[in-house]
Amino acid sequence: MATITSSGIGSGLDINSIITQLMTIESQPLTQLATKEASYQAKLSAFGTLQGAFASLQSAARALKSSTLFSSMTATPADTTVLAASANTAAQAAGYSVDVVALAKGQTIASQAFADITSDIAAADGKLKIELGTFSGGTFTADAAKTPVTIDIPQNASSLGEIRDAINNAGAGVTARVIDVGGNQYKLMITADDTGANRSLRITAMDDTGTPLAKDNTGLAKLYFDPAAASGSGKEFAVTVDAQDAHIKINSLDIYRSSNTISDAITGVTLKLAKEGTTSLTVAKNTDAVSGAIDAFVKAYNAANEQVRQLTAFNTETLQASVLTGDSGARALQTALRDMTSLSVSTQSSSIRRFSDIGITLQRDGSLQFNSAKLKSALEADPEAVEQLVTSGNAGTSGIATRMTSMLDGILSKENGIFTSRTEGIDRSIADIEKRREALQRRLVQIEARYRKQFSALDVAMSNMQQTSQYLQQQFAALSSSSSS
Repeated sequence: MATITSSGIGSGLDINSIITQLMTIESQPLTQLATKEASYQAKLSAFGTLQGAFASLQSAARALKSSTLFSSMTATPADTTVLAASANTAAQAAGYSVDVVALAKGQTIASQAFADITSDIAAADGKLKIELGTFSGGTFTADAAKTPVTIDIPQNASSLGEIRDAINNAGAGVTARVIDVGGNQYKLMITADDTGANRSLRITAMDDTGTPLAKDNTGLAKLYFDPAAASGSGKEFAVTVDAQDAHIKINSLDIYRSSNTISDAITGVTLKLAKEGTTSLTVAKNTDAVSGAIDAFVKAYNAANEQVRQLTAFNTETLQASVLTGDSGARALQTALRDMTSLSVSTQSSSIRRFSDIGITLQRDGSLQFNSAKLKSALEADPEAVEQLVTSGNAGTSGIATRMTSMLDGILSKENGIFTSRTEGIDRSIADIEKRREALQRRLVQIEARYRKQFSALDVAMSNMQQTSQYLQQQFAALSSSSSS
């Protein structure tokens, strides 16, 4: 709009005020367009809120139709202090007695005592070779799958603390610690990182050429550990924990494994041993997973239903409409939600055909209510029929959750779904308003220019009239004076 300049100087008219008031009237269509644009923006925001709610409902429906939901299994020990257990879909329902006879352990050895951890042990540069394997019947057999690790031990870096660090940095499959045993005495403790009978240790002390040192318990030879040797003659560590496999009995059948996590004893079941003891183990269908998925779906449905209800409500007392009252897209969403609750499936059971048969019932306000006890009864009576109802369908039909998912996929489709088509339509309306606003603003500039031109001419005309009037008054006054004389 053009800048208002001062006018009316000649006539005394307040032209600026007059034009301002006229332009206020002329600009009223702009206010109306702004109001309409705000209503469209509010609708966009409302549909964005609804889209989020329906996307959550879509995710819940997809989880409910999952092919693995009804094949989910649980493994439950009676005594969870003895072991923990989990099951996958390959597991079969059954009961077991599990006796944890022994836990798997990696070997731990402790050196002789040293007076401090800062004095060098070696008399010359040397090496330590660490091997992992099995010690049985007086013979150590190295594990072919575990490569021995040789660690350089310089003479000037051979204190107990430095040897500990060198071992820990070598990746030898063991962890070294220095233990203060009191009385200014320290021991080097070495523990295999993994468990199992094949995690026994053998440590060979060598000179810098790799030749084994004499087993005389001097210098670096103080760190010899040959489990087959005699103490003081190459066996300079004491065994504090023996390497051993886990030993369990499942229904009295002996089973040995190198780890305390056992996943290949009972098909589809993983056991995590915690302590020695006996417990029963129950493997069964995971009804909690089904109940949880249905509960999540019901909550997502109710959230979407409530959002639609609030955004389309009409207050009969105040006669106040909501942002989407009467909107065609919102009505289509309401219809879709109602249609979902009326779906049915012909299953192998005449008593399990609708959601209400498994505890999902429609309330007067359009929300759903879930009775988990009724679902549990249905699962106990005919789990296959419940699965057909929800997921797989029967006799060529699809389960309700499968059909719901298809409906929601269509609603949320980016190509031609309700949200896409409705928001695109609103965006076009907003774009049209912007074009109309720009055209109106250009017209208002022209109108103001015309008003200024007209009132400027009026100003000049009135000024001329005032001058003429003043001249005539002067002339009449002169004539009157002349007649008097």
